[in-house]
Amino acid sequence: MKKLLLVALGLAALMWPISAGANATTTTIPFNDQEVLCNGDTLDLSGTLLLVTTETTTPSGGFVASFHFQPQGLKAVDPVTGTTFVATGLTRDIFVTSPAGGSTETFVNRFHLQATGGDQSLIFTETFHVTFTPSGVISVQFDNFSATC
Repeated sequence: MKKLLLVALGLAALMWPISAGANATTTTIPFNDQEVLCNGDTLDLSGTLLLVTTETTTPSGGFVASFHFQPQGLKAVDPVTGTTFVATGLTRDIFVTSPAGGSTETFVNRFHLQATGGDQSLIFTETFHVTFTPSGVISVQFDNFSATC
């Protein structure tokens, strides 16, 4: 029992500095935009996006910032075919700095405009990452993007 209590206290002590510097904000954003479908028709998208942002200082003096977008009730109708589309997916970006000066950024986008019948769905996928050394040199970088319909 003492061992379990010590482990629990140790974990709590490790988490305290991280949570003490953490800040998260959640916002709902109205979304109105146009998308052009593969068949050339234009959709008027409407609904909301959920946005969650976080900022955290690390015990070592680094910094972590992130944002996360997610469609909430985002829909559209093709005015020509009458097909209904529902937006799903997420967009996420995480930026990390170290006290020594190095940093990384990772961006992930998975946006799907799903057709409920008739038209083709639109699927946008992107994964981007870059790592900078403390001297500012890029040591890793890639960007994989695809769009299908």
